[in-house]
This record gives sequence, structure tokens and C-alpha cells, in this order.
Amino acid sequence: MIQQPTPETRPAATPFVELIGISAEFTPLELEGLVRTAAEAVHGDLDDLSTRQHELAARAHALMAEEAEEAADEESPAAGYTRMLALQELLRVEAEAAAEEFTALLRVLFPHAAHVVLQVRGNDTFTLDRAITADGTTVHDFDEPLPALPEDLARAWGKDPRYSLDLDHIVGDLKAAGVTFGDLPETARDLDVDDRYEYLPSIDLGTGA
Repeated sequence: MIQQPTPETRPAATPFVELIGISAEFTPLELEGLVRTAAEAVHGDLDDLSTRQHELAARAHALMAEEAEEAADEESPAAGYTRMLALQELLRVEAEAAAEEFTALLRVLFPHAAHVVLQVRGNDTFTLDRAITADGTTVHDFDEPLPALPEDLARAWGKDPRYSLDLDHIVGDLKAAGVTFGDLPETARDLDVDDRYEYLPSIDLGTGA
């Protein structure tokens, strides 16, 4: 007579857990190693991590990066384009703020000027030409050295006060970021030098000087 096992004598079922995601790429022992690695990284000493723990962590990080790339590719065919437009808008806002800061800097350098006229080079780059009053009188020619900046303002622009700022470089950066420059008003043009109708890019300092 064969005796059927009772609930009391039947062997306990082995627990079964289905691993998903990157967890499925590791053995139970490796998962335990990752848990210990995370605990030691947060609450212990990173110098105590073994070579094996570093290898496990590097492997997990690579799998996470691959998973993130696949998720991004699955978002939509235009996901990259959408992100690019968002970055362009962020750059535009930051560039406008930088242009206002640059205008404020020019006001400090040339308190008696109303406009700073830019010159268009053959390679479509802009350089500073002259600072003028509202009626076109030149108060500074950019072939001459710049006035000294207050030390705190120079340092705010990341410059040693003993050296002049490269204003042409700043203008180039602003233009590359999408900043557009206004056209010098006819009332401020020197018609012996400037054409009445040509585009003369300029920065309006808003001083009315």
C-alpha cells in the first residue's frame, strides 16, 4: 500500500521569483553582490569595494544606459527633434539674457554713448566698430584700447582686471546663439561714412546720450 503524502509530510515548495529588466541578466549571487555594493557605496567606504563588486556595478550601469537608449528610441520617431527644439528654446532665452548683460556692460564702459556700431566682416562675422551718441558723435573707436573696468565687474565676467575683455568674441558668441542685432537709426549715422540705407548692426544702449 502506497501512502499518499499529507500536507504535513509534503516537501515545502521552493519559492519562485521571476526577475525582469536588467535583474534578469544577473544570477542570485550577483544580485546579492550588487545589493551589498549599493549598501557599501551609500553607507560604507568605497575603498573597501572588491574588484568583483566594481565589475558588477560597471555591468549594471552599462545595462541601464542601454535600456535608457532603447526607451528613448521607442518614444517616437520625432523624440530627438522635440528635444532639440526644447534645447533651442532654452538657448534662445539664455542668449537674450546674456545679450542684456552685455548691453549693461557696454553702458558701464561707455556711459556717454547711445549706440555701439558693429562692423560686418567678409566671413559674416561681427566686430565692434565704434561707440556713438544719439546724434552719431563718436565717443570711442574700437581700434583704441578699452576703458578700464571696475575690478568687481571684470571678475564677474571671468577676467583678470589687468587685461581687457575680448568684446568681439562675446559678440560672436551671442550671434552664434541666435541673438540678432538692430539696425542703426538714420539719425545716428554719419552719412559721410555710412550709407543711409545699408544695414548697420548696432546695440542700442538705451541711454539717450
